[in-house]
Amino acid sequence: MDDRPHYIRPIESLTRSDCETLIELSLAEDLPDGDATSDPLFTDDSVKEAHVVAREPGVLAGLPVISFLCDIYSEHYAPLAPLTVQPDRKDGTSFAAGERLLSISGAVRDILRLERTMLNFIQYLSGIATTVERTVKLLPDRVVLLDTRKTLPGYRKLAKYAVYRGGGTNHRLNLSEMAMIKDNHIAAAGSIAVAVEKVRVARPGIKLEIEVDRLDQLTEALSLNPEIVLLDNMDVSQVARALRICEDAGSGAFIELSGNWKPERCAELSGLSLKRPIGVSMGFITHTTRFLDLSLEIASGFS
Repeated sequence: MDDRPHYIRPIESLTRSDCETLIELSLAEDLPDGDATSDPLFTDDSVKEAHVVAREPGVLAGLPVISFLCDIYSEHYAPLAPLTVQPDRKDGTSFAAGERLLSISGAVRDILRLERTMLNFIQYLSGIATTVERTVKLLPDRVVLLDTRKTLPGYRKLAKYAVYRGGGTNHRLNLSEMAMIKDNHIAAAGSIAVAVEKVRVARPGIKLEIEVDRLDQLTEALSLNPEIVLLDNMDVSQVARALRICEDAGSGAFIELSGNWKPERCAELSGLSLKRPIGVSMGFITHTTRFLDLSLEIASGFS
């Protein structure tokens, strides 16, 4: 494992079960009755090669999904020739405009049937990885970039995999993995202490995070020994005061910042005196990321 302070086991890899449902939905959406253009034009089983090429620089993510896509397509749609995928780069590596990222060989009909679905996955995940890498570079030393659960339904694990490949740090994957007591939990339970006690009785041993949105809540939160304290919607001066309170209390809690943080605000954190790492969580990196500009190009030599 790397030295990033992951909250949970990081999403370092993907399995077929992580994306099988999404792939099947995507294929059903795009091929309800075949391809009205490619099917009549290309009926032979001669093998051709196509390449995914970058039109802009970025960071690659999503190669396992493309392999699973070809496997699942082959199982359900009777390709005219076997489909094979050969990566030209590894996930998590940077590339320049014009570079080839992967090659796919098979019958032309099948390659063209898969073109948009393939690009949708790899453009989206590479877009996330690229945004993450660029944001990480803007953060000062000892500040790590955390993801959130603000992801497209069904894409959670894929998006967090892309965050990891871009150099970010994974927060919890789902509500079951760790307890995170937020303002609504505190308001409904009556106090931070009551909420913490009930969670610890019901889920002993689970990692616990407490959100505070006022500095006067921080001392109480620290006294309950959470693994993580989330400072929500605090400006940098409040964060600096909170860090001093944590230090004076001798707390070992990891500090997370949240609340409308975006890449352009990273410089605000450069003045903090940090004796150990803290994290800043950004929903932006998954809910606002655009598709990276990639294209599929059939190799020359066919008509």
